[in-house]
Amino acid sequence: MQLNRNKLLSIIGLLLGFLFLYFDLNKFLYNSTTYSQLDILLKGIAFILLCISTILMSVAFQNTLGVNIISSLGLLIGIIFLVLPVPQVFRSSSFHLLFCFSIPFGLSTKTIRTTTIISILCIILGTIFLYLNPLLDLEIPTLHILLPGMILFCIIFSKITWCESVSIGLIVLGLISLCQPFLIIFYQTGFQLLLAGLTGFIVVAHR
Repeated sequence: MQLNRNKLLSIIGLLLGFLFLYFDLNKFLYNSTTYSQLDILLKGIAFILLCISTILMSVAFQNTLGVNIISSLGLLIGIIFLVLPVPQVFRSSSFHLLFCFSIPFGLSTKTIRTTTIISILCIILGTIFLYLNPLLDLEIPTLHILLPGMILFCIIFSKITWCESVSIGLIVLGLISLCQPFLIIFYQTGFQLLLAGLTGFIVVAHR
């Protein structure tokens, strides 16, 4: 009975999350192309709903293959929205999809070694691009790469102490970068490093 209730809640949460994520209220009411504060609020609510629903989905559904397929599709769509020239409403949702669906994918995947390697590459590339963006005037969405990589790494990697070390290292580096008054590039990247480290640490703490 409890499992059926959790399944229903996860499905309802996913549907509401996608509705809030892609429904452009300002355009619907006023035919405007700009986002209103209410639209931004709805997208924030959508992020929370999708996070909770995907976690609940990975727990409630015993068919791990089905969860893995759904989460893989979510990640694939997020990557497509990120790299291809799609409308802004879809591009802005790529972070939601990559972040939220990386959680059930990490909990349900059987390709542990491959996923671990990919997650490590995401962390390394995300950190490198974090510093290359201001130096080379690039616009690579580093958090879209770094945060899903941290989530997958901290869920899958067998050595929890390593996961903790990487997370704490990023937290310390982020705090130092935010507090130092000398180099603006470190100050600009400090928050992203701190966020990535805290995300990883929270995931490790709940393993």
